[in-house]
Amino acid sequence: MKRLKLLTLFLLRKLLALLTAIFTYLKRGFKCINRKKRYAIPFYSFMGYVLFVFILVKTSGDSSFKRTLENKRINDVTSINSIQVNKVVKPHTNKEIIKAIQTTSGPISIGGGKYSMGGQTSYENSLHIDTREFNRIIALDTVKKQVTVQPGITWRDLQEAIDPYNLSVKIMQTYANFTVGGSVSVNCHGRYVGHGPIVSSVIALKLIAADGKIISASREENVDVFKAVIGGYGGLGVIAEVTLQLVDNVKVERQTELVKPKDYAAFFRKNILNDADVIFQNGDLYPPAFDVINSVAWKRTDKKLTDTARFTPRDENYWLERNLVEFVSWGDFGKWMRSSVLDPLYYSSDKVTWRNKEASYNVNELEPKSREEQTYVLQEYFIPVANIGSFIPKMKAVFEKYDVNVINVSLRHAYPDKETFLTWAPEEVFAFVIYYKQGTDITSKEEVREWTIEMTDAILSEKGAWYLPYQPHATTAQFEKAYPNSVKYFEVKNTLDPSHRFTNKLLDKYNPYARNTSAKERERIKGYYRAEEQTILTVPEWYLVFNPKEYADYLEAGNNPSDFPFYASINEYWKLYDRSMKLVSQAYPENEEYKTMLQVIGISVTMEYAGKLLYENTIGRAFGWFSNGTASDEEKTIIEAQRAYSDFIYDTAWYEFEFMPWVNKIWTISDTSDASLLRKWERKLFFTFEFTLKAGYSKLIEWGAKSSYEAPVEEIYLTVVKVAPVQINGIKVIKEQQQNKIVSIPRWGTFTKTLLQAADSDLIISEIGGNDEIAVSVLASKSADINFDHADKLYVSELVTSQQKHRIVYLLPVSDLMAFIRYGQNMGIEVEHIYDY
Repeated sequence: MKRLKLLTLFLLRKLLALLTAIFTYLKRGFKCINRKKRYAIPFYSFMGYVLFVFILVKTSGDSSFKRTLENKRINDVTSINSIQVNKVVKPHTNKEIIKAIQTTSGPISIGGGKYSMGGQTSYENSLHIDTREFNRIIALDTVKKQVTVQPGITWRDLQEAIDPYNLSVKIMQTYANFTVGGSVSVNCHGRYVGHGPIVSSVIALKLIAADGKIISASREENVDVFKAVIGGYGGLGVIAEVTLQLVDNVKVERQTELVKPKDYAAFFRKNILNDADVIFQNGDLYPPAFDVINSVAWKRTDKKLTDTARFTPRDENYWLERNLVEFVSWGDFGKWMRSSVLDPLYYSSDKVTWRNKEASYNVNELEPKSREEQTYVLQEYFIPVANIGSFIPKMKAVFEKYDVNVINVSLRHAYPDKETFLTWAPEEVFAFVIYYKQGTDITSKEEVREWTIEMTDAILSEKGAWYLPYQPHATTAQFEKAYPNSVKYFEVKNTLDPSHRFTNKLLDKYNPYARNTSAKERERIKGYYRAEEQTILTVPEWYLVFNPKEYADYLEAGNNPSDFPFYASINEYWKLYDRSMKLVSQAYPENEEYKTMLQVIGISVTMEYAGKLLYENTIGRAFGWFSNGTASDEEKTIIEAQRAYSDFIYDTAWYEFEFMPWVNKIWTISDTSDASLLRKWERKLFFTFEFTLKAGYSKLIEWGAKSSYEAPVEEIYLTVVKVAPVQINGIKVIKEQQQNKIVSIPRWGTFTKTLLQAADSDLIISEIGGNDEIAVSVLASKSADINFDHADKLYVSELVTSQQKHRIVYLLPVSDLMAFIRYGQNMGIEVEHIYDY
């Protein structure tokens, strides 16, 4: 991508220089023709040519093409962790989940509300199980105050179901948008006083494991599974049911008090922890000074309600809240206004409400207008109660060193969790919930990684830990120090899921059983991963290889070059461009660099073909009348040159072609034919002009390419299941890992040729360039009946010189690629190209 970006910038600079030169020429031209009329003809001719090119670009293409590919990218609320999965399923029953697991063989990721912030709900090319429609209430026992639910139900939906019975959720997050399954998987906590994480309210659960079996787990049955699934981030299987302990819904009254950080632990123990009536409490540590904490507590009360609503309205606008968050993020003045003006004003009035109302906040109140350039993210640190006084200065120092835009730090208390393997509270802790703003660009992400690792060292120095649902920047050594029982967790996972199918970006990073797999080897290979959308976007680029071949074929067949359909060629390029852009527009993030490059080369080829179109249909056609039907030796050499060029660019950049030797050759030939002298010289001069112009332009592009970017990766990497490398020329084994092998094949035209030659081998491909889908074009008779089950026909592209055949572009799973090639060979269909991203 770096190489592509630099090349695009280079081409843009050259195009800008050309446009500047044209503008300068036009400006000077108008002045000149006012003084010297003899300049009028060439000036207006050039203006007419530019206008002609502009009209060709604007009238070509396929604006009516409306199809888009399915969006299989999974992202989270931050919008900075987009991951392409293989398939998304939205089950409603256990049977549907079991079928999805048993009918696939690759990795599996699980997601609910997508509020984790570091790839915990997705993995590349995985089967993604979206649980949000797996959301029924299975049983409600109002006597025992217990409820059994499917994992996709949100806290808000559960609250509305239990509120008529005057019941409340015992432990949950501040916001009610999260799913129960996701909350159990991260072992969530909230502002609840006198409790630890959610594990203490879980009675039992059921898990669908990798073998499709349903396992019941509790403190009495399959105890290790119980301890691993809660806070296990979906690593052991799909949660099918969760039984939770509920409590009574009561009225609560808000109380606030400002406290110095050094006094906070003592204040909390005396006024909050020892008061049995306190239900909720959090302390807001105000940035950037971090020198005062606003304790906000909610106590059980019998006072009259000041807010009679049972829940926060679902359709609230939140215009004010969102703009206030944005205002606070602007700088120190906004933060001062919040702590000194806005919060004191907000908390100045008495408030009595229902527990369920206070527990039903909507996360939409924090959602900004856009996350395109900047986004809001969470981190959370768990610090032993006795150490918060020494930790706060360390935390502040890291934030100041990296100029972190911290919006809020919220402190919540939690009792120890001695049950789960990935416990974040092995002792009594205060949780520091950090809400901050960061850029979405690569530089900003890298800076966050740097300060997070430094902050992690500060956390570990205080014998603390950090919450795992957020960006997994911590090193493996840091993770193992903070979560020493992770060894036991991964042992249980390895027992239930020996192939480690259930995974995500968090587990993949820290799973010791995955460190020496082919997946990790792929990450170490430079150039292994290719952007999947480029298999679609390269089609118009490759058309500039296919069309010269058509031109060479056309000339070799003895056709008049003036009759070659140059306009149809221009139109076909822009059709492919429009279709490619539309196809990827919804399924992938915008690839601005590649889009710009395709526009630049499209304009370049339009200018070239427009010139040929004008010439061949005027001067070329006029001199064609003098032809006696016999081709001169020079004309035969021109055809050889066009064939040599079309063959060359299948495997090598066009600008590396040696144009001038062909120009020299045509001028040194002794013609022995009786061809028309006028036609011979016209062809000779036009060819000389064309190839000399291309020679100069190619040297310019070659110089720019070599000075602007590093050498391109010349191999494409595949993960295969079976291959006999000694029998397939061009395939090189890079790494062997049990049944999987990482192999490489030279890119571009050689890639297609190699796979065509390997059609009868035992080659089984699982991914190419880190992707599970690839575009393939075939050349087939217009009457051919092509029916391959897993080939998705994207569109038909015309061959401008043939009325009998056309090009069909398919998108298919890479696992079916070799079968598709064999199908084409058996059907007499030519596999033209496999688009290697």
